[in-house]
Amino acid sequence: MVHQSGIHVSLALESQFRSTSTDSICMLQAHISGESVEPGATQSQHNTLLDDFDSIPKLLNDTTPCYLLIQLAMDKWAFATYISDRANMWSKMLYAATKAMVTQTLGKSHFIDMMFGTMQDDFSSAGYKRHCVHAESSAPLTEQEQELEWIRNDESKVAEVLIMDLQCSHARAIYPLHEDTKRAIWEFASGTVNFVLLTIDSQKETVNVEYEGSVQLHYEMKQRVPQNVPSYALYWFDGSTHMFVYSCPSSSSVWECMVYSAFLHGFYRVCA
Repeated sequence: MVHQSGIHVSLALESQFRSTSTDSICMLQAHISGESVEPGATQSQHNTLLDDFDSIPKLLNDTTPCYLLIQLAMDKWAFATYISDRANMWSKMLYAATKAMVTQTLGKSHFIDMMFGTMQDDFSSAGYKRHCVHAESSAPLTEQEQELEWIRNDESKVAEVLIMDLQCSHARAIYPLHEDTKRAIWEFASGTVNFVLLTIDSQKETVNVEYEGSVQLHYEMKQRVPQNVPSYALYWFDGSTHMFVYSCPSSSSVWECMVYSAFLHGFYRVCA
């Protein structure tokens, strides 16, 4: 299955997950790499399930999200999503939105529990105990109601993380502009050049100058705007009218559209 963002579960992860059910493996880590979800580190079983959980936090990075496939019993798994508060906004959105596709591809029937955490300790034995206490305190639900509850809980927790990021992004209007980007905008404003093309690197959280210079005819501007990725363009239509152009081709991923749209008005204010 391919998610609308173009991401899919790799054959390597599918194969390793299938074989892990019969191996002495208690945990399989997975991460998004490029346009696929790939297998990562594994953890062998210990004496008890709580011992298994205590071995997980040391495998987690302070800033890098991941999925954790945790074997609670023979072929009975918990699907855990770890999204650190320190991860960038792009990663938070990507992992939150791709989770459902991963569980469906691997087989939802394998997963009897869902976990979500923003700290490494959320996946320790103490964290698992807290999760179980919370789950047991809830009213009994049908299988379908339980699945919907998992989705709502995950989405609520992810939303809290994203809202904080978006509030910070709104306050600063856009990713910080590097000196070469500021210089290009200044040269455009002063009339030194009449066209500047900018793109966003969401993973590095930078705004990059793809082209700055002067174009003689309007159709030259169109030729400079990429047809396969989103972009912002600044263009002097004539000697007194400047245009701000936001281009988002239909082939762009959902995430590219979201990032460019989120910063659209803030970037316009910066350039105005």
